[in-house]
Amino acid sequence: MQELRYKIDGGKSIAVFEIDTPGPVNAIGEQFITDLGKATEKANSDGVKGVILTSAKVKSFLDGVNLMEIMKDPSPISVKHLVLKLQETLEALAKSPFPVVAVLLGQTALGGGFEILLWGCDHIFATSGSKLGFPEVNVGLFPAVGGPETLRRVMGLKTTLDIVMGGKVIPAEYYTKSSLVTMVSKDEIFLEAEKWIENNKGIVNRNYDPEWKEPNLLSSDERQMLIKNARDRYTICPEKPYFKAAIDAIEEGLGLPFEEAVRNEVHHFAPLIVEPNVKNKIDLFFSLTSLGPKLAKIDRKKAIPATEIAIIGAGLMGQGIAQICADNGMKVLLFDVDEQTAQAGREKIGNGLELLVKKGRWLQERKDQVMNNIRATEDYRELKSAPLVIEAVFEDLDLKQKILKQVQDVNADIIFASNTSTIPMEEISANSDRPEQVVGMHYFSPAPLMPLLEVIQGPKTSEIALATAVISGRQQGKTCIIVGDGPGFYTSRTFGVFVMTGFYLAEMGLEPWEIDRLALEAGFPQGPLHVYGTAGGGVIYHGGLLMKSRRPDLLPVPETLIKMYEAGYTGVGKACFYKDGLEPDKSALKFVVRNTSLPTPERDEAKEMLLLAMVNQAFLCLDEGVLRDYFSMDIGAILGIGFPDCWHGPARYVSQNGVGATQDRIQAIYDKYGLSFFKPAKEFERLIVCGVDRGLI
Repeated sequence: MQELRYKIDGGKSIAVFEIDTPGPVNAIGEQFITDLGKATEKANSDGVKGVILTSAKVKSFLDGVNLMEIMKDPSPISVKHLVLKLQETLEALAKSPFPVVAVLLGQTALGGGFEILLWGCDHIFATSGSKLGFPEVNVGLFPAVGGPETLRRVMGLKTTLDIVMGGKVIPAEYYTKSSLVTMVSKDEIFLEAEKWIENNKGIVNRNYDPEWKEPNLLSSDERQMLIKNARDRYTICPEKPYFKAAIDAIEEGLGLPFEEAVRNEVHHFAPLIVEPNVKNKIDLFFSLTSLGPKLAKIDRKKAIPATEIAIIGAGLMGQGIAQICADNGMKVLLFDVDEQTAQAGREKIGNGLELLVKKGRWLQERKDQVMNNIRATEDYRELKSAPLVIEAVFEDLDLKQKILKQVQDVNADIIFASNTSTIPMEEISANSDRPEQVVGMHYFSPAPLMPLLEVIQGPKTSEIALATAVISGRQQGKTCIIVGDGPGFYTSRTFGVFVMTGFYLAEMGLEPWEIDRLALEAGFPQGPLHVYGTAGGGVIYHGGLLMKSRRPDLLPVPETLIKMYEAGYTGVGKACFYKDGLEPDKSALKFVVRNTSLPTPERDEAKEMLLLAMVNQAFLCLDEGVLRDYFSMDIGAILGIGFPDCWHGPARYVSQNGVGATQDRIQAIYDKYGLSFFKPAKEFERLIVCGVDRGLI
């Protein structure tokens, strides 16, 4: 099948390269590269005045290399062949004697697709909604078809490092600050592209222009400082080799001619394809794209359509849930104790969206539509028309039970979903005559950005309530996992032991900021003690005490955490062991309750303890039926609670290290330090008896 169609307007002598590869998004593979090369040759032989690149897809212009094609033969040699072939094809296009422009109609050009525009095109015309960027680090790779070198030539080194290392996809408007992109209305975009071609005959591609000068030119010392800062920030974890490879390629490219610099990128890129943790990232990507909708298994036919949703609680979480529901076309009733409070919550949503409009990240029309879909009220009688209500008040069992009764008194048929992060459904519905209509919908903060929704099935939750919650979550764009009931469910409970382990390590003699550094080295996005300050110590303190009251054997709370909270170190003004930012606050060390009866762990063991605390807790959740499968375990850990994505999740971590070896390490830590949540899960022994050591997921 032809993946790029060549068309020519005989009167204007302008060729159009229309991209249309198989599948819902355009992707780069061998056939596409061949077709691009042939189209370039034909444009040269036809003597066209210029070329316009377009896409036949509605949302995708060109979204990078076809990973499924690469993973059929994941060897450095085959990957190097593909990338070099694309580079040679782009070189031929860029050196053609005519202008080349791209037209993006609210579409995305990502990864290799963006690289084609940066290298092969002289200019980009885009309508609002178009996005450009390099998300490769999210799959354990980095742009190596000349992306870093060509982006630096239009945006400078600082911006290049920011976009490449951050895996950022940014609205096209951002790039108008350079000479790369012009924003045009849909009605005029092709006319403007043709005019540009007419006015730029004989243009020399910027990548081969001897007069080219780097924008925002920096001194050698300034360049090296940027490189050093990038290394300090991104190469902390040795399990993420793609960051080091990207920085090495960028740094070496600074001292090389253009063609040598882009070829050099391939040498750093190709070996990554056989790195185990790169495969983990790629597999995680495939899991999210193909398995995501299948994780939460429900009978769709039993779901009650929820085009109108009521949300009780107009605080930060309620506002976030209201925004995502309204943004996905649902009518939202936002409740609070009085209409003034509810209206204030609605106004805060509007203020936040207005900032996004000013930054160019949202269109005004989108913001207006969201606000039109949200209505603030205090009158529970309006619940009569809503099939689903989401309760989003703070973690207080009596309050949640009171709200449940008020809601069910007004509407006996309504599905009641609690956004609790710790309180079991069995307790919330204990006094209800209709516990089968109670389900958990645990969102993560900030709700509009976090992709996971943990749906909790209580002991009496009906299939109708469960299906309604899952389908509603999917309509909101969430990846849903279904978990069983219990204090902290899966994610809060597993995240809780990560934070508690951090405090226990401090009590064993490690400095708090060293513990957080070790967490970063292990691959976590934040350290456990830093999280206490940024997430709000009150949430962690109260959640920890609640879970401890239900399961003291599994979820103890360190004395240090209790002392810090009681002294006002709650993350508001006083952020645990830190002052502003990440500056250590050594005065807070006075709160550490030193446990001299335990040895101080070595750095590597402490780092391992942070990982294994979460791994063991996840498998304990399997023991108890809170989790039902390994995919939900891994997806929930990555999307919800910051388990290092280079490991794919707890199940893949065990698969990669071996069930027996993992159990032995957890047992050794339990024997040495006596922390109850390190008592090995029974699931490990079950797997060993069955002869399973690897390949869990």
